[in-house]
Amino acid sequence: MISGTRFLIEETPEILDAVYRGLRHPIAQASEIQDLKAQCDARTAMCISCDDGVVVVTLRPFGDALELFVLLAVAFRHGAFQRQEAALRAIARDLGAQTIAFEARRLGWGRRLGPQWRRRGSQEFVRYVNEW
Repeated sequence: MISGTRFLIEETPEILDAVYRGLRHPIAQASEIQDLKAQCDARTAMCISCDDGVVVVTLRPFGDALELFVLLAVAFRHGAFQRQEAALRAIARDLGAQTIAFEARRLGWGRRLGPQWRRRGSQEFVRYVNEW
């Protein structure tokens, strides 16, 4: 388990193929899934999973700090984001990231996120790791 969370590192990102095949409304193209798998194999991204879903993240510079950027997140159960947001913050904190960000692939995220999340551009959201 990572950072005392329920997330496990997927050593082989083949789980992404299974997740992609199981989606009723794909949020990524097959070519994107292959690219994410290649990034995980090259260790420039990390695929993590728990019973709530699968997340692919990468650590990247943003300004003078590091940011945990969510490249893909797929929930297996309703409410996964609310249950796992604190776990992702713990992982980001342990990796030395000061912010977490993601690009919204579906509408409505602005209404679901708490006040600690801010828009960045038209489709990205960002929050500080240590902000409650």
